[in-house]
Amino acid sequence: MRGWFVPVLAALGLADAGYLSVTHLQGELPACGGYAGCAQVNSSPYAEIFGIPVAALGAALYVSLLAVSLWRLRAPANHLPVATLAIYAMVLAGTVVMSYLTALEAFVLHAYCYWCLGLAFITLLLLILVVNELWRLGSATRRV
Repeated sequence: MRGWFVPVLAALGLADAGYLSVTHLQGELPACGGYAGCAQVNSSPYAEIFGIPVAALGAALYVSLLAVSLWRLRAPANHLPVATLAIYAMVLAGTVVMSYLTALEAFVLHAYCYWCLGLAFITLLLLILVVNELWRLGSATRRV
């Protein structure tokens, strides 16, 4: 995880969530190649929490992930565990929320947003990368 994978995935997530946020705030529907599921998902009551677009909350998560992961690239070795745990906490929270939202798409709305599924995929990849890094850091600590 020390490399650029997490910042790149965070930037992709930010672009995706940013696009969904802008379209939602402008009252437009995301481009989905003629598939109506994106419009159904993004205009549903579940697309906002207390008047804030869920996508904007996702964008805030990805901005935070991008900032911490870029800082982690330059951080001294003794800060790596703390930075990795911070990234893990954010990614785990994002995974829980994305799982809930994807379940809503499947079982309540019976429609899928391709952009949202892309975010779920990015979040799952991030979780795998971060858990792998935590495992690696833990293994290195046990050897010392």
